[in-house]
Amino acid sequence: MIELDAASNRGIDEIRALRDSVKFAPASMRMKVFIIDEAHMLTREGANAFLRTLEEPPPHAVFILATTAPESLPPTILSRCQRYAFRRIPVGVMIERMRTIAAAEGIAIDDGALAAIAYRADGGLRDALTMLEQVAAYAGGAVETATVEAAFGVTGREFARALVDAILAGEAAAALRVIAEASDAGADMFGLIRGAIAEYRNLLVARIDPELLGRDLSAADAEAVIGNARGTPQPKVVRGLRLLADALAAGRLSGSPRLELETAVLRLVVQHEDPSLDALATRVALLEGGTGRAPEAPRADQSAVPAPAQQPMVPVNLQQVRSLWGQIRLRAEERHKPLRAVLARATVDAVDERALVLGVGDATHEGLARDKLSVLEDAVADVLGVRLRVVVRSRAPVTSAHRATPSSTEPATSEPDASASGADGEVDLLAYARKKLGRTEQE
Repeated sequence: MIELDAASNRGIDEIRALRDSVKFAPASMRMKVFIIDEAHMLTREGANAFLRTLEEPPPHAVFILATTAPESLPPTILSRCQRYAFRRIPVGVMIERMRTIAAAEGIAIDDGALAAIAYRADGGLRDALTMLEQVAAYAGGAVETATVEAAFGVTGREFARALVDAILAGEAAAALRVIAEASDAGADMFGLIRGAIAEYRNLLVARIDPELLGRDLSAADAEAVIGNARGTPQPKVVRGLRLLADALAAGRLSGSPRLELETAVLRLVVQHEDPSLDALATRVALLEGGTGRAPEAPRADQSAVPAPAQQPMVPVNLQQVRSLWGQIRLRAEERHKPLRAVLARATVDAVDERALVLGVGDATHEGLARDKLSVLEDAVADVLGVRLRVVVRSRAPVTSAHRATPSSTEPATSEPDASASGADGEVDLLAYARKKLGRTEQE
């Protein structure tokens, strides 16, 4: 058995040496097995030099090319190999295997610690057995979940589970306390958000097909998730996934993942105080799920009664809009990525029951924002739950060069003055500048 690390022996000279050694038959055994690890690291020249030997090997030679990136191998190499894909081992299978080995080796370890090791191994049994050996030497006695965390650090999985349990129970203070404890323990906030998303994903899977949980969870954890899923309506699970995914994306943009997570958690717990369309749709879905049937249509002999408004106008103020501006930006940028440069310096200057005034850096940004007013208005409606008209204003001062100077031979009304209002009641500086530039070129 001969092993070659292609990451450090990847050139044509090393492959030539390997090719020369293949010619000689083994002295005592029947076969020679060559394991080329990280085979995708071979250079193009090295792969070409190895091609003929791989295509017509001696009867005593067997080649095993191990790689984590088979798509990086040349097609000429792939076409001459039989491919065997190694898959992730289910958590339950790993736990049973480690339990058998621990019993044979005399290692006292409980099921919680075995599950903690299996989750960390992420489908790799070799990593799991290595950690089992290390934690047994570290403990010097019985191994528990706390022992595994002390040996390998806190992964945040327990915090994510406790956080989701608090959210489902509607306990806002407990949820915020879990986030604070995770932060004090040094857990990565992005990892905590991803862990919470994974817990919500498990809830959704449990509602659709509980048997699929067996590959990713231990038996005890799967039973706990199935129990939580029975008491959690699907609209709440879907909304939790959406808000946590938004918090993950917003945390990357703002650099404050903890704040984004806390905001999402409070919106999930205090759902009846959330004015967004998303929260309203979830409440409607929950009510419909409780009745089990749609409202009956009025009979022909009934007098026509006007239907109530589908979405009541929720009053909003400037402070509320500014506090939610980050989420509005995120929704708008998801729909149209070029808006990111425009909204990075934008500010909410004023708001009333009909319009939201947005201040941007200059006339160019004003024009770009005006072209996508519908995108901005949709983002505002998604987050605030109120349809407002978005008015864009440039904060750049208007110089005298941008103002119209009426000619002595022309009537003063032949050109629009900078104070003239457009169709939306505001100064369209960009349109005026384009018109002025066009006139100057003609003259």
